Amino acid sequence: MVSERKRVWLLSDGQPGHDSRSQGIVHALAEVMPLDVQVVELKMRMGLARNALRYLLNHTHGPLPPGLLKLFYRMNSLPEGQCDLIVSAGGKTSFANAWLARRSGAKNIFAGTLRRLQARQFSVVMTLEPVPGANNNLVVPLLPTTIDLKSVAEQGECLRKELAGDGRRYWLMLLGGKGAGYGYRQRDWMYIARIMNRLADRHGIRWLLATSRRTGAVGEQMLRRYINTDCLARACWSESGEKFQAQACLGASDQVFVTEDSMTMLTEAMSAQRPVYSLRPEHALPDNRYEQALLNYVDAGRLCRLSLAELVERPELFDERRYRPEHLPDSQLGKDLVCRLGWSVN
Repeated sequence: MVSERKRVWLLSDGQPGHDSRSQGIVHALAEVMPLDVQVVELKMRMGLARNALRYLLNHTHGPLPPGLLKLFYRMNSLPEGQCDLIVSAGGKTSFANAWLARRSGAKNIFAGTLRRLQARQFSVVMTLEPVPGANNNLVVPLLPTTIDLKSVAEQGECLRKELAGDGRRYWLMLLGGKGAGYGYRQRDWMYIARIMNRLADRHGIRWLLATSRRTGAVGEQMLRRYINTDCLARACWSESGEKFQAQACLGASDQVFVTEDSMTMLTEAMSAQRPVYSLRPEHALPDNRYEQALLNYVDAGRLCRLSLAELVERPELFDERRYRPEHLPDSQLGKDLVCRLGWSVN
């Protein structure tokens, strides 16, 4: 173990997917070294600020005025004292990450796509695909998440005992909504409900269901209307403010279905080492980077992609083929990061 406790600032833009990646990085590091983590919440004031921030950072090398950063971000006060490491995920945090690292002299890790921001701004750039010419690029098979396999197993077993009554198996349906180039009409939500009904009847299972804020009121209304209540073991409706117990539901499930728009939910399901199936609506136009990431998961045997329109007509297309991702232990990821940062591990 590293004897010296490192002070870490985790930059949060409030988006659950980005926070999950950042916290996953911190969790991996914490497996091999002691950390003192403090969260710095921030929001970019306007989208156009990205161009100005990118230009300033790419065309300068020294520290930039700390007060100037607040022209671009609404942010809480920085923790007192210096930090050793800054961690963030999501494009809008990348500029603040680089800016604050220059100011403090701290090392920094960014997880995500650079979008024309130079890689030299970071000590480590963590991505799914190689960044050309970046020696500080750590390519990972899955971006880190807060999913912990031990907790998944323990919480899943508790949930199974709580739900047990008829001895049936449980499958999990995770629903996002409009975003990442995907659009959902009322017909798509009706398709999802019918698929759940038919697969439950065909395979003798019951469903665990979780919606998200992007599912929206209309989507939830359609699902409530068309899903047969006897095939639903538990539902977490976002519009009702219910908290989704991700690790418990993942642990209790034999199969996981995820709408293809949510890379965060897909990654968490794959990190839990469950067979994962993505559901694609009729209107699906992801950008090349997103599409390539999905194709890579398919090629690696981590993911099976399914069309809603095809599956609702032919439920036999689903044959319970099992796709299990290769898990990179947190301890190994933490050691890789420590090595990249130039720190020593005893």
